[in-house]
Amino acid sequence: MDKLNQQFRLRDGRNLGFAEYGAAQGSPLIYLHGWPSSRLEPRAMGTVCEDLGIRMLAPDRPGFGLSDFQSGRTILDFANDVVQLADHLKLGRFVVLGVSGGGPYAVACAARIPERLSAALLVCSVAPADAPNATKDMVASNRCLLWMAHHTPRLAQCVARVCLRVIWRKGEQVIPRQIERRLPPADRQALASEDLRNALIASSTEALRNGVRAAAVDGLLYGRPWGFSLQDIRTPVHLWHGEKDIVVPATMGHYLAEAIPHCQAHFYPDDGHFSLPFTHLREILQPIFSP
Repeated sequence: MDKLNQQFRLRDGRNLGFAEYGAAQGSPLIYLHGWPSSRLEPRAMGTVCEDLGIRMLAPDRPGFGLSDFQSGRTILDFANDVVQLADHLKLGRFVVLGVSGGGPYAVACAARIPERLSAALLVCSVAPADAPNATKDMVASNRCLLWMAHHTPRLAQCVARVCLRVIWRKGEQVIPRQIERRLPPADRQALASEDLRNALIASSTEALRNGVRAAAVDGLLYGRPWGFSLQDIRTPVHLWHGEKDIVVPATMGHYLAEAIPHCQAHFYPDDGHFSLPFTHLREILQPIFSP
């Protein structure tokens, strides 16, 4: 079986694509990818999951990769797809891990399906656009797009589509070069790994295989109301964020840590957006999955 290119049909007739990594009979972890990305994003994590006895399942969000587009969806709606994936694989309770743009979807799962979750893990997670100082220290291009998503959604979609076509459809880079040049040393060191860089480029290329519409919609949703209150979450939430992150600034992590009840937060003073999830994964997952 090709573990990287699996599909099944959801109840509404859409196909959902997903990949599987790690230990086949391990403890289940559903990985929610960043933006613009896909089920291929955690390929570099497979060895760690194997070592820790974790079975990682990574679905494509609607319109990305192998998953069909879903008109009019919300961030909260994707929790239904996650439940159907878990049921398809005969999983009981499981952990969700949201990295960067996958973070809001992990939070949505914590809010909507607490009965199915053992915990929600947030790494370098995006926070609501209306959070105080949400975009402080964020690179200008991301700050501008998030502001437009919140205030002028139609314009934001048009701009996002252009940016996605011009930058990521080339399939040559992880992020725009002008942003990469500004990354902190820890991020630049992480991206010096050819394996990691190639995995991230392959993931974003796969995400846009059917065009940029889904990614533009996904980006818009980050700036709109998420549809639930962070203060009402009762699922155990663990958060990790790098203080040097300029892609999703640490102000977002601090806001989530304060807004979500009993959130266990960990801030890394020298890490950024890429170094944290891909070089500290073992220390992130081991305490959660230890016997």
